[in-house]
Amino acid sequence: MDELRVLIIDDHALLGESLARFLGSSGMQAIWRGDLGQAMQSIRDQSWSVVLLDVSMPQGSGLDLLKRIKHMHPELPVLMLSMHPEQQFALRALRGGAAGYLTKGCSPDVLVEAIHKVVQGGRYLTPGVAEHLANYMNEGEVAEIPHARLTDREMQVFMRLVEGKSVNQVAEELHISCKTVSTHKTRLMHKLALDNDADLVRYAMHQGIVS
Repeated sequence: MDELRVLIIDDHALLGESLARFLGSSGMQAIWRGDLGQAMQSIRDQSWSVVLLDVSMPQGSGLDLLKRIKHMHPELPVLMLSMHPEQQFALRALRGGAAGYLTKGCSPDVLVEAIHKVVQGGRYLTPGVAEHLANYMNEGEVAEIPHARLTDREMQVFMRLVEGKSVNQVAEELHISCKTVSTHKTRLMHKLALDNDADLVRYAMHQGIVS
């Protein structure tokens, strides 16, 4: 079997470099990129077996980047890594084209197993994600957490607002108008039954989305 080439996209240098060293010792060629621009350049210029992508990136949501990667290379498997519990983003990531979703607390053996499985064309679902997905499909309902009802665009706005970004900053990052951002904000606040920005941040902290 050819050597697996793994691109790690994570803004935490210590974790990214540690993952690269570990995967290298496991017989893979692993490269870490902490900058989104450099990461996208690597995806454009080089061939990869799999991408390990952090859900939370300071320069933009990992879920946004997932869509860009799948648009460029639909067949390239992407494993999402996150500090957030599986019920927070796993279903959204899978709907966005991710081949699997792992929390950063998983064991090294699980990570290696997941990489090999998705490279072979499969999906890697932990028992928790599989159960959550089964409940979602069987009941035909949106997951029980309120922000699961947000559209992808509303979620993009939500993630940036709880990071403390202004409406103008969100508009600039998403390349949409401030009026459109405000409309999405109004809708997501209504869906989450929140009244103001302080409530929004408290909700995100309670859900473990921000610390």
